[in-house]
Amino acid sequence: MHSSHFLNMTLVKLTSVLETVVNIIAIIFFSLIFSIMLLQIFFRYVLSSPLVWTEELCRYLFIWICFLGWTIALKRGSHIRINFVIDRIPWRFRKILLILFQVLILFFLFQLTRFGIAMMQRSFSVPTITLFFSWAYVYLAAPVSAIIMFLYSLLHLVELFRGTQEPQGRV
Repeated sequence: MHSSHFLNMTLVKLTSVLETVVNIIAIIFFSLIFSIMLLQIFFRYVLSSPLVWTEELCRYLFIWICFLGWTIALKRGSHIRINFVIDRIPWRFRKILLILFQVLILFFLFQLTRFGIAMMQRSFSVPTITLFFSWAYVYLAAPVSAIIMFLYSLLHLVELFRGTQEPQGRV
């Protein structure tokens, strides 16, 4: 019992720190997109000399924001969820079903991490069109986000096993 409590507290602290870091990175990336787009508007319409790299960089930052947003939504339990059937199942069976869902999510996230790393390895020497940095940095968003979500889902699973009722707002 003591070791499971320690695991739970460690996961809670780790995921809390990760959530803060992810939020800060997402805000920075969103601010960068906004600033770069303003820069592009200025260069295109005021100076009549558009920058060639802005659209590509914004696209890659947006990919990262999407993956980071996915982690934020999972942590907050704000993914779309249909409760119509699940809420009508008695708690004992619902808990089993929710545990099964978490195990499936963990499996999916493990696969996403594996395939994301494989894509990074394949694309490491392939440069992007205008920025000339490795495509691996773009593909890095998948395994990084999947690992973070894996930890969040693991925490949800531990909470389901330890708790007597369903964690609110969790998938």
